[in-house]
Amino acid sequence: MRSSNHVAAISLVSILTLGSVGAIALSQPAVAESQSESASNSAQAKQTGAFVGVDHPTLGNAHVITNEGKNYLVLDDAFQSDDGPDLFVLLHRSQVPQSYAETDYVSLGRLQNVKGMQVYEIPADVDLSTFKSAVVWCREFNVTFGYAPFSN
Repeated sequence: MRSSNHVAAISLVSILTLGSVGAIALSQPAVAESQSESASNSAQAKQTGAFVGVDHPTLGNAHVITNEGKNYLVLDDAFQSDDGPDLFVLLHRSQVPQSYAETDYVSLGRLQNVKGMQVYEIPADVDLSTFKSAVVWCREFNVTFGYAPFSN
């Protein structure tokens, strides 16, 4: 039996890629395939951006999507960055982040992996219109690994 988190993750398989909505199987291809049609009908891309490496090479795309009333940041399967200590994924108020005062960003948690697709739930009280980029940031050394400015 699958957990509700697993089923929710599988239903969140649609993201904006290359200008169209496409399905990405997180796991269990047969289950994802059967649910991809309903997921692509309910998921909507709000913002998207391509990563720019700063102090470390960072590649791939970031997408803010809404699915079943919740917002998520999705790093696509092309996402790749260097490993490092204390890495976090942020939404930042600037397109090109230069400051990390607590009022400049909201943390979505630790970077799950340095390569591949990953999904971060955005808290319901976050006003997405005030955030202009997604960032991979090393908190310990205050270093921007890379950022993805949103093009809306």
